[in-house]
Amino acid sequence: MTAIGDSVMLDYADELRALLPGVAIHAAVGLQFSAGISLAERLRAEHRLGSVVVVALGTNGPVTPTELRELLAVLRRVRRVVLVTVHVDRPWQDSVNAVLRAGAAAARNAVVADWAALAAHHPGWFYADGTHLPIDGPGARALARLIAAKVRAASPGASAGPKRGRRARTPASAGPSRR
Repeated sequence: MTAIGDSVMLDYADELRALLPGVAIHAAVGLQFSAGISLAERLRAEHRLGSVVVVALGTNGPVTPTELRELLAVLRRVRRVVLVTVHVDRPWQDSVNAVLRAGAAAARNAVVADWAALAAHHPGWFYADGTHLPIDGPGARALARLIAAKVRAASPGASAGPKRGRRARTPASAGPSRR
């Protein structure tokens, strides 16, 4: 599992490692979305990209639909991409979140961890900048739990019914699944 993020990810990195042992976190202060694309490309080329990738970028500037499509193309063979919305008191917050949500809706392997929606109800979780979180604080724990839940959830597009090409299990054959 791979996580790519900016300085906010550094705030909850310890919590994320505790919930998702083995996650390789690649986060840096000021990391722009375009640099995240390059990082994902490099990790893929080095065969160090996990089958699950968490992307928590967009705090430091706008993200265009083209940039997101580019990133999702790099991650097209990844089983699950978790796109984390941003909570930042900057003019680009809403547009970044709209791009992330639309991109996840269009991608077969992507889901959104809606940090913006959760964070909006808890202003006390943040430092004075309204963006960064005290390490090991309640906001850092909540954000790590939100991401972990999305990582562990059923694969995107899964439904309660059987997959195409597979036989539905009958009650007589139902039992613990090993998938």
